[in-house]
Amino acid sequence: MDNRWIAFGAAAVLALAAVTGCGRTDQAGTTSQTPSTSPSAQGAPTPTSNPYGVPTIDPPGPDEPILTVTGGATPLKLTMDQLNALGSTSITVDEPFVKKRQTFSGVPLAVVLAKAGIPDSATIDTVALNAYHYSSAVGPLVASNALIATKRDGAAIPYDQGGPIRMVFPDGSKLSSVLDAWNWSLASINATGPSAGGS
Repeated sequence: MDNRWIAFGAAAVLALAAVTGCGRTDQAGTTSQTPSTSPSAQGAPTPTSNPYGVPTIDPPGPDEPILTVTGGATPLKLTMDQLNALGSTSITVDEPFVKKRQTFSGVPLAVVLAKAGIPDSATIDTVALNAYHYSSAVGPLVASNALIATKRDGAAIPYDQGGPIRMVFPDGSKLSSVLDAWNWSLASINATGPSAGGS
């Protein structure tokens, strides 16, 4: 095998492994995320200095699935266009990782879960590209108006800044202050608990 392909593969694996912030496991065994408190976390993110701490990665292709949803009555593999076609809403929030007001547009989590046949009584894992996950009953996520954001301030969200899609919550909602729930670089949603909806 050509050494160029080996080097390219190794670089791609390292970059994808670092796509979102580092997770940690607490004594209860649930994965959580610790936000950066460095000075760079307070300024606007750039490809070389941002709170997410990873290099720039090319965006997904137009036919490449960016979100898979499993465990419900209807498994989904959605491209960006397919996800956006489910409907759009926008919210302006105090983004807790970069400490500034930002407007996110995307699809309400409730819409995606309904399309996949995952009921409010289920438990889901939201899983990032680096395998970080956040597990929750669907009810609190829907009650907090969770949004699967596909754009930030009118532009695509780069991988190195938590994209191409991520979970965000409106200010004042119950989960807006639960930083672990703000899953960056979201890759999949898996229904795991009772009444998941699958057969």
